[in-house]
Amino acid sequence: MKKTQSRWFSVTALAGAAALTLGSTALFAGPAMAAPGEGGNGTLTVHKLEQPDSGNYGPNDGSEIDTSGAKPLVAGFTACTIDEIDLSVSGDWNRLSNITVTLDSNGTPIATENGTALTLNCGSEQMTAAADGTTVFDLAADKAYVVYESTPAANAVPAAAPTLITIPYPGSGASGEPVWNYNPHIYPKNSIIGSGATKDGKIIGDKVTFDITVPVKELANDDVYDEFRINDQLASFLKYTAGSVKLKNASGTDVALTSGTDYTLTSPSGNGGDEVVLTFLTPGLEKLDAAIGGTVVLTINADAIGTGTTANEAQITVNGKSTDPGTGPEVIDPEEFFADAHIMKEAKNKGTSTNVPLQGAGFDIYTAAKNATTCPATPDSAAVKVVEGDVSSADGTTTKRVLAEGKYCVYETAVPAGYKGLAGGMLFEVADEDASVTVVNTQIGSDEGDLPALPITGAAGSVLLIAGGAALLLIAGVLVAARRKQQQQQL
Repeated sequence: MKKTQSRWFSVTALAGAAALTLGSTALFAGPAMAAPGEGGNGTLTVHKLEQPDSGNYGPNDGSEIDTSGAKPLVAGFTACTIDEIDLSVSGDWNRLSNITVTLDSNGTPIATENGTALTLNCGSEQMTAAADGTTVFDLAADKAYVVYESTPAANAVPAAAPTLITIPYPGSGASGEPVWNYNPHIYPKNSIIGSGATKDGKIIGDKVTFDITVPVKELANDDVYDEFRINDQLASFLKYTAGSVKLKNASGTDVALTSGTDYTLTSPSGNGGDEVVLTFLTPGLEKLDAAIGGTVVLTINADAIGTGTTANEAQITVNGKSTDPGTGPEVIDPEEFFADAHIMKEAKNKGTSTNVPLQGAGFDIYTAAKNATTCPATPDSAAVKVVEGDVSSADGTTTKRVLAEGKYCVYETAVPAGYKGLAGGMLFEVADEDASVTVVNTQIGSDEGDLPALPITGAAGSVLLIAGGAALLLIAGVLVAARRKQQQQQL
């Protein structure tokens, strides 16, 4: 009996070498004292999880392990019996190390023994549960199985490699004695394209900046990066003006990249709606392999030239697999841009009841807080100037511009001669196309106290005339009295 146990235990290394290439774990269960050849049934539990940022979740020995915090994935798996292998026969255990399992171009498993094809009898596909990424197969004992990912998880790269597993699966107890696990667990993992990637949109006036950050993840099955690309199709109202690329390693240190050697990046065309494409070249891909745990950051700068939203999704491609629509990094809290925002400048002239357009007034426009109801007398130090030196034309309007939805403060920087300028700032809200705010300048002299008082025209002249007339009348009266007196004396 000891000789028989030693023989069974000796094939542990052979089976382990060929099995569980995907990673595995589980608590031993089932008929604890059963040995190969005693028949019965067992189970195989498949745990489908996202590849961790580095390393594995635990030992690769068929036992169940703690995967708290791991992201479960939904995928389809199929178990196929190798008809030519009967593990109730001790000699068939020795054949396991000579079996190679691969996938053909259609993703169908192929098992060969020293180059000779073996017959696979496959059962029905089972999908892993979204909640925990598991599915359980009920399998006959004393058989060897090929288990493969028949429906890959969304955006998975690469698909999990097929694995050879036996029921029971050999192991050892605490004291080193052979233990046969009739309920093994395996943990096939995938790297998920775009997982953890983000896209931020920053807006200042009519300028928008997108930062697309993609983690450099360890690939499953010890794969290396042979393709890495980011595609970002901009909306037609955005004109791409510049772009830059940074690679940081796991410690956050910048890794030097050279354009044209390590990567290529689309050049701006001068038109709206460019597709911006970042493609890593062979030297850059080697730097990615050396920077596992780091990040790639693609920065895109653009001008808004019309009305639209910054809602946008980038596509990530790694080793021939691209993110599906709706699964790539998207802008969080996208914002709207509106065309034709402007200032209307009017004059209130002395003695008129109707305002008229006023030419030659200059304005600066600054950002304001979302909850602003007024503007300070001078621009706030935290505000950003988005328009400088706009001047009103003959019809009173300033240049029509594209501005992001929000609130702004308008300050008059040049006042037409003969008019009183805007005191402090005026709140300007952009919430639709053709948004405007009217700034009125009052003509100097319209309000009392604008100018020194003029002399009262005609008042002094009237007094002189009256006084002069009275004097003339008095002199005439004196002359008449004197003449009468002379005439009386002559009589």
